[in-house]
Amino acid sequence: MAQITKKFKKKLRGICLLAEELGVSTATISRALNPSTSHLVKESRRNQILELADRMRFRPNPGARLIQKGHNSTLGLLIPEQDDVFFSEFYGRLMGGLIRAVAKTGWEVRINTVVLGEKSVIEEFRRKGLGISGLIYAGFPLTNAQVDELAGFYSPLILLSSTLPPECPMENVKCHVLGVDNYTGAFKAARHILDLGHKRIGLILGPQTSRDFLDREHGYRDALAQAGIDWNENMVFRDSFEQDSGRAGCQFFMAKSEIPEAIICANDSIAFGVIDQVKESGLKCPGDISVIGFDDGPWAAACSPKLTTIRQPLGALTQHAVSLLKDAVMVSKTRQLERYFLKAELQVRDSTAPAKRRR
Repeated sequence: MAQITKKFKKKLRGICLLAEELGVSTATISRALNPSTSHLVKESRRNQILELADRMRFRPNPGARLIQKGHNSTLGLLIPEQDDVFFSEFYGRLMGGLIRAVAKTGWEVRINTVVLGEKSVIEEFRRKGLGISGLIYAGFPLTNAQVDELAGFYSPLILLSSTLPPECPMENVKCHVLGVDNYTGAFKAARHILDLGHKRIGLILGPQTSRDFLDREHGYRDALAQAGIDWNENMVFRDSFEQDSGRAGCQFFMAKSEIPEAIICANDSIAFGVIDQVKESGLKCPGDISVIGFDDGPWAAACSPKLTTIRQPLGALTQHAVSLLKDAVMVSKTRQLERYFLKAELQVRDSTAPAKRRR
């Protein structure tokens, strides 16, 4: 009981310091810092309070259980606000991995959707971070201006590499960055197709606004160049990262006088669309066209044929993210910003075969 009282007094002192600094009542501070009542405080005042609390690294702990621990043991994940996000293979694996990573730690995870648009990114992160000690942002790509703005966000924050603008120098990012080595993974994918003897290769790429997809494109390009195959834009189809892009890209190649022997896809969803369209066109995969993806979600080994792909180790990534945020919360001293990129490994299954099988 004495320990709880001590922590509770510390919390009250923090609220009093905020109130004194801003010249408002402690009740206003408490309302602004409570997720269920923050909307009752005028937006401009609330933003002032959240900014000061962020600079002070003040995180009030809701409930005696958390007060007794002396810290707020809740981590937050921000994902895009879109209808199918919870059915997405990538976000599904990411959320599942994060929940498993904290399962035995005594910590908790709060998952929020976010739409930034014209909103101030730092103000939105502070609002979404109420009652949370550290955030992982896995939403849509930020702009360079938004990345610069986040230099003023003092709470522990991890950005997934996919959320960074392609041209943003890593040294400009003032928070932790975690991701997968997309370039090397893509290089391995193209190298696998080349090693099978394929020369006429089509590529279906994702949006160039995504740093991850652009890194994959560079990996494909360099592997082909190393093998002496010129980059031919006539054999490249660019679209979104959805399954329909795979269908459209496959139709694009089918209309050519010589269809590809193999199609390299920027992710698994695109590859699934390609395989479906190959079948509907009366051809066989891999008998007529080899197909390779990038992700290795649960459907990769369940589709027919089973998909050859590059595995993103999202389980290991989420474990590292949780460890990094916990350290940042528990250790008061400033830690060096971390850039952590996991290896992406080739998973050979049934959707690719040697080119000689087509002759």
